[in-house]
Amino acid sequence: MLRGPMARRMVTLALCSVVAYVVLLQIVRHDADPLPALAKADAVWLVPALLASAAGSVGATFAVVGFVPERVSFRGALLAQLSGFFVNLATPSGLGSAAVNTRFLARSGIPQTQALASVALGQIVGLALHVLLIVGFGASVGADYAASLPTGTTLLVAASVVAAVVAVGGGVPKLRRWLVARLREARPRFGQLLHQPGKLTVGILGQLAVTLMAAVCLYCCARAFGLAPGFAEVTLAQLLGSTVGSAVPVPGGIGSVDTALAVALRVTTGTPTGTWVPVVLVYRLCTFWLPLLPGWLAFLRLQRREEI
Repeated sequence: MLRGPMARRMVTLALCSVVAYVVLLQIVRHDADPLPALAKADAVWLVPALLASAAGSVGATFAVVGFVPERVSFRGALLAQLSGFFVNLATPSGLGSAAVNTRFLARSGIPQTQALASVALGQIVGLALHVLLIVGFGASVGADYAASLPTGTTLLVAASVVAAVVAVGGGVPKLRRWLVARLREARPRFGQLLHQPGKLTVGILGQLAVTLMAAVCLYCCARAFGLAPGFAEVTLAQLLGSTVGSAVPVPGGIGSVDTALAVALRVTTGTPTGTWVPVVLVYRLCTFWLPLLPGWLAFLRLQRREEI
């Protein structure tokens, strides 16, 4: 079995090969090329979109640091989040990012089991916040559409969303097993963090920032094309679209996330799907394609310093 520098070089070569293949495939597919759409966008709104995307990476860094009771280098954690962009292109559903975070924590001196538990706790909290935000923004959008109906309709919408999430979580064997495994791993770390409420708060706010900054980026991309949807509608579409798209086992969610987001935006805003295609392409450019280069450089740096 290969170990040390040789193993790291082999992993890097394999990842680069997969990334190069996926990028070339994206270039060949002209219908998925974001550059023509980018030329029609208003640059004034692209700046806050890029800033929101960058803020999401900082939020993810706080999420990692916050769910670790031990002291962890913020710089290293930030590089690990950037590396996740590169690795996620070769793995589905953000598995690569989770693996990089676990490896980074383990190389930082945290025992492997505790590193896994911290990453699992972050995933559980992120999932819980995701569901709560879907309920909250879903109720808000539902209330706007049904303003003339009794207020009980809003509660019915929220209850329906919760019931659907619980049904899916309990009815899909793989998802159920994943949830149970993550809960078992995270329970001890959560107990430790209860004695450090400051760090726990940082982790929760970091996870919240990851989701909300993605919604802000998508909203700014919509404004860049002259659209003026409600922020709640865009946020709900982002939450639903990213969930459905990420559920498809495609590396980087390429194609699946794009399609799911465009359809979700049509559902929440009532605007035809074709209107949202360039918006989604530019959004994915800001949040997925552009971070690849800094992600690759961060990955190489962490490898060179033997931090992953």
